[in-house]
Amino acid sequence: MTAAKPALDTDSKRAALENLLAHPGFRVSQRNKNFLRFVVEESLAGRGDRIKAYTIAVDVFGRGADFDGMLDPVVRIEAGRLRQALTNYYAEHGQSERIHISLPRGGYEPTFVVIGDQDAAPHYRAEPTAPGGVEDPHRGAQTPQTWSDQPPEPAYPAPAPLPPQAPQRWWEVGLSAPAALARRVAGAISPRAARGTTRSPLVLAARVHALSADAPTVALSRTLSQSLPAAIARFEGLTVVAARPDQQDRDLIASTLSREPQSRRIYLVVASVKVDERGARALWQLTDGRTQSILWSGTTDAPFARNTSTSPEDEIAQMIARGIASSGAAISSFELRAIPSPLPPGYPCVTCARDYITNPTNEQRKQLVRCLEVTVAQSPEHAEAWAMLAYVQVDESRVNVGDPEASRAALARAEVAAARAEALAPYSAMTQQAISTVAFQNGNLGRFEAAGRRAIEINPSDPNLQVHFANRLFFLGRYDESMSMLHQVIDSRPTPMPTDSMAIIHHFYLRREYREALALAAKANMSRYYTYWIIVAAAHGQLGNRQAAEDALKRLLELRPNYGAIMQADFRIRRFREDTIEHVADGLRKAGLAIA
Repeated sequence: MTAAKPALDTDSKRAALENLLAHPGFRVSQRNKNFLRFVVEESLAGRGDRIKAYTIAVDVFGRGADFDGMLDPVVRIEAGRLRQALTNYYAEHGQSERIHISLPRGGYEPTFVVIGDQDAAPHYRAEPTAPGGVEDPHRGAQTPQTWSDQPPEPAYPAPAPLPPQAPQRWWEVGLSAPAALARRVAGAISPRAARGTTRSPLVLAARVHALSADAPTVALSRTLSQSLPAAIARFEGLTVVAARPDQQDRDLIASTLSREPQSRRIYLVVASVKVDERGARALWQLTDGRTQSILWSGTTDAPFARNTSTSPEDEIAQMIARGIASSGAAISSFELRAIPSPLPPGYPCVTCARDYITNPTNEQRKQLVRCLEVTVAQSPEHAEAWAMLAYVQVDESRVNVGDPEASRAALARAEVAAARAEALAPYSAMTQQAISTVAFQNGNLGRFEAAGRRAIEINPSDPNLQVHFANRLFFLGRYDESMSMLHQVIDSRPTPMPTDSMAIIHHFYLRREYREALALAAKANMSRYYTYWIIVAAAHGQLGNRQAAEDALKRLLELRPNYGAIMQADFRIRRFREDTIEHVADGLRKAGLAIA
């Protein structure tokens, strides 16, 4: 039994603040040090409700009582710089700090996180059975895990301490200060392509154009010009470049095109904004940086209220970044089309791994394992490759549950890969997702939830992180929270993915709304996924649709022969509640499947 962690006391928080402010590696202006001290002291005094843009502007920045945050974005701009400086400090000089201070987006009240106190994840010994996984429904089924006090031997060497690295300067790599710091906000280590493989694409972010000369529109164009590159840069696998303060967009584009080889793909993001009484609207385009041909475009609307803690530029930037850079969105679609076959290591391999849920065959999974292992062997500092290797090895562990030793070895490799990713890039959303995935498989639900929420906090623009996390909440029976998150994701995607709906279909079934489950399943049409046919067959069975139930069972058994023998074990290993397992089994029995 694990003892409860002691809550941080006020003295510890204040000491962490003083240590941070005194350290020469914390590079911020004096007024932003005053900003941080003000919000921390207000929070420690129990006055969190006072930590608003208006009070910060008046008490810290000396603005008058008539301060209007929509006309004067000083607080939002300086808060962005402060967030970036905090992330930069803890990624370099403050890695050994026990208490990390952060300023979450969407508000100004600080949070204090104790680093390194996570419970150790237990190891398991799996009993023989067939493969499975709901969140990746094309995989197989499993039986319950039994727990072992002895950890398996890892197949990868334990991560060695990283050599000290000189801090990267924006003028050395041609990045503007906002873009360079934005990459640090995401905690991302720019992937260094394995020898002889394709490099990651460049994304040039032009300054946002104001469509009118009124003060709110001009202010929003200035703040969005900083927020948009930062939001795009939170997605791993992209190198984001924005103009320096003294550089025109046309000069940035010209210098980039002259410097980069023709083989490297370059994208250009251009946007314009307008504020009126209805709110803020942004028009954006993704173009080919070399030919200027328009690849994708969109319109984004957001509320625009005065003197509130909300930041319209952050909301707009996240929505644009989601449409451009998330998995299944514009850039990833174009990149996947250009990947050669057979799959080489390095950037192409990692790009395919990000799209892993759409790869339904065992051979594709094995191919990813092979190319990711080559990638980390050639580029041991490739944090993203380590994170994706952890994710794929967890699935390898599930698939091999019929061979306990192979299953345990795969999970051990996943643990080591996740640890290596954490050592290289602890502030990466992909790293935290890998940690969360490994912890869930290990049964360490506390760490699963902490890392899953941390991944979403790092990159709130990525809907796939939310789907990944919400699906697992659903497995655990936390239906309301899961459904709320999934519906928000579907509403936020320019084009929702069919797999977003899998847990929602299951939820209709559990509520005995069988026709609704079938209607949504017909729209989603995930015929390659065996869990799709489970719920379709069970729903038809409950409704007495004999022929439709038989047809669905036939498709299920083509994908997972003899599924009735392992159905309950398959659901149990994914941590479904017993009443849920029996409800689905009842529908399958009525459909004609013999359940062991």
